Amino acid sequence: ALSKPLDEAFSLWKQLLENPGIPQVRSPEQTVSSLQLLGSLYRLQDKPIQGLQSFLLLRALCQRLGDPLGTANSLRQLCRILLQLGCASQAQVFLEELELCLGQEESPE
Repeated sequence: ALSKPLDEAFSLWKQLLENPGIPQVRSPEQTVSSLQLLGSLYRLQDKPIQGLQSFLLLRALCQRLGDPLGTANSLRQLCRILLQLGCASQAQVFLEELELCLGQEESPE
């Protein structure tokens, strides 16, 4: 019952972000923060699958916005949840993506 509002919020975010490109929202930064909060609340409620789904949406949004730090943060959260679930090989995929993301952030322009 407590997760019903979170599930509704997730459903709305998913609908908004299913189309390619940057979503038409008032504040992309606030949208990023909202998705971070959604994923964290799911983790606190011990709903790791929903947390994974939220952080996957966050990763996609941050990539669209050209936000490498936001992308890196979402990848870190994905790795954390997968490791907690004992899914090391799946976490490795996101860890490699995280390393690439951080490498791009450090490279001079």
